[in-house]
Amino acid sequence: MVEFIRSPLAFTEDITRVHDEDYVSRYLKGELTDKENRTIGFPWSPSSVKRSLASTGGTLAATYAVLQDPDISVAAQVDTWRAIITGACNSFRLTPGVPSSQVAGGTHHAFAGHGEGFCVFNDIAVAIKSAISTLGEEAVCPVLVIDLDVHQGNGTAKIFEDDPRIVTFSMHGANNYPWKTRMKSTYDIELDDKTDDARYNQVLAEWLPHLFEVHEPRLVFYQAGVDALHEDSFGRLGMTRDGLMRRNEMVY
Repeated sequence: MVEFIRSPLAFTEDITRVHDEDYVSRYLKGELTDKENRTIGFPWSPSSVKRSLASTGGTLAATYAVLQDPDISVAAQVDTWRAIITGACNSFRLTPGVPSSQVAGGTHHAFAGHGEGFCVFNDIAVAIKSAISTLGEEAVCPVLVIDLDVHQGNGTAKIFEDDPRIVTFSMHGANNYPWKTRMKSTYDIELDDKTDDARYNQVLAEWLPHLFEVHEPRLVFYQAGVDALHEDSFGRLGMTRDGLMRRNEMVY
């Protein structure tokens, strides 16, 4: 049975492990310039702040859920995460659990000092930095980010470009956004327009063993994305739902 729980709001202390304090403060207070908000892609509002905090908080909670005893309820796992972050709890029993997911995460276009591409805070980057800070490098590193969104994870790539503990793998459309702000991931695999199920999954099947055998990650973040579907006209690829399900099964 899949258990769903409302995403908790991320703490500012977690977000500023990745993002500049000035940027975070100005966004939360609604003090970004019009140009900054246009770069993000939507106007500022109190509800957008809550959504951004919840999106990041949900990924944080999912991360700690993966690292805890799977027999503990999700609600209890969230409570433990909050206690760790606030300092109310200074012990944590690290037990690899079952996969956990956040349906509203994946804001991989957010950089340390600004947001773009409808992404305000980089939830995966925040979760990685939080896990390392609270649990220790030996407990979670190396970390592997498998980003199969049809757009390159440029923010994630930039944030971790000088951190050898974090391996970033982005497989995306060669002709898709971002164009001017594309960065260098550990691995960037570019796909032609209209790439179909067979070609897409062939390329992925060639890379997955390499990633796990060479880097031996202790913690893996998978940014799935459904914009590789043929029906997504902005995605430019040609996958079917069956092909997308096969892709997900390969990663899991």
